[in-house]
Amino acid sequence: MLINEACELLKKELLDNGYEYGFYLNGAVHKPDMTKGFDKEFFGLLMSEYRVQAPEDTMRAKVGTCNDAVVLMKAILDEHGVPSKIWLLNDKRNKKLHTVLTFYLEGKTVYLELTPQSGKPWYGKELVFDSERSFMNEFGGDEREVIDVTDEVVIGQAPDFILRRV
Repeated sequence: MLINEACELLKKELLDNGYEYGFYLNGAVHKPDMTKGFDKEFFGLLMSEYRVQAPEDTMRAKVGTCNDAVVLMKAILDEHGVPSKIWLLNDKRNKKLHTVLTFYLEGKTVYLELTPQSGKPWYGKELVFDSERSFMNEFGGDEREVIDVTDEVVIGQAPDFILRRV
């Protein structure tokens, strides 16, 4: 498989199917209501009740967090034998955490941002790096950590890899 084929495969699922930000729990879909600003109720549920979703649930409900998007992407890539890792980007200065996925093809490290409702300028565009170290250098820095959490992301469990850093 080539980089462009893997990217198209992921985009076909996550961009073309109307995924929204939120989560699926106990048969109910929870999405933030931003019409009145920050949704404290949703955020409270996210911090207390949310569990990392199974890829099948994310696909069925068409809703997920950044965690769920990368778990789904990893599952799709795993089906095609494409190695990948899940990373936590910890922006300490702005107190923001974000989960992303990189995959490895053609001797390159590829980052493709497909989190539902992402406002990042590179949303839907693959960023190709010569090495994993280059990716880490680009997104890391004095106040920013890039942490491999691949083995810490457990379907059906609270995202402790995030919660212990909040």
